[in-house]
Amino acid sequence: MTNSSAFRWILSLGCMTLLGACNAEQPLPQCTIGRGEHAVRYTLVRGTGACATKRAEKIGAQIFRTPGSGLPPTLDFRPGPLAANEGKDTANPINAAGDFTTEYPSEKELCVVPSMSEARQRVPQTDGTTTDIRYEFSNVRVQGSAAIPGTQWIADLTYTENDCTAQYVAVGMFPALKCERTVNGQIERDPAICQQPRAGLSIDPAFPTTCDESTNLCVLRGDPPSLILQP
Repeated sequence: MTNSSAFRWILSLGCMTLLGACNAEQPLPQCTIGRGEHAVRYTLVRGTGACATKRAEKIGAQIFRTPGSGLPPTLDFRPGPLAANEGKDTANPINAAGDFTTEYPSEKELCVVPSMSEARQRVPQTDGTTTDIRYEFSNVRVQGSAAIPGTQWIADLTYTENDCTAQYVAVGMFPALKCERTVNGQIERDPAICQQPRAGLSIDPAFPTTCDESTNLCVLRGDPPSLILQP
């Protein structure tokens, strides 16, 4: 498959900044999520075969809410492998969607989406066969504190590739950035890049990260809420 941005949206998010997290003493914001691409790390729970080899990838995310309605927003996920084949299978949804249970975070500072619709694409291959890919997310828990406003989340994923099905725990972090640099025309892996400020969006320096060796994606270390302890 060719690479494609999971979402081509303007990236903006409330109190998300380039230099650090928001003041934790602020009132809890409405349930939200970083609008754009998230780096998602997978931990296999059950399964074998081709579907059980996922390590990390980009997933596009955004929410939809009706202003002034008081209703909880709807969360959309667009997995990168499906976005890369957008338009090849118009009969199936490329996005997974589900409603938050509340408009504002719970006392535990969580915004929960119990279940999401299936995202699916049947992708034609060069050998004439078709690969059927399905994503079923559930038990999505988005961090909703003022310090982590929709920029870390964890979920269960059932991933199916043709007749092969595997279960994962998915951990997402916003934004999705690569831990690599180009030196003399060659791409080199550099984990330090994950924590370096850059023009545009940077990963919050309070987030502990690691560089996934299979994808060169900066991914979150630990499960949300995950923050570097300050001395």
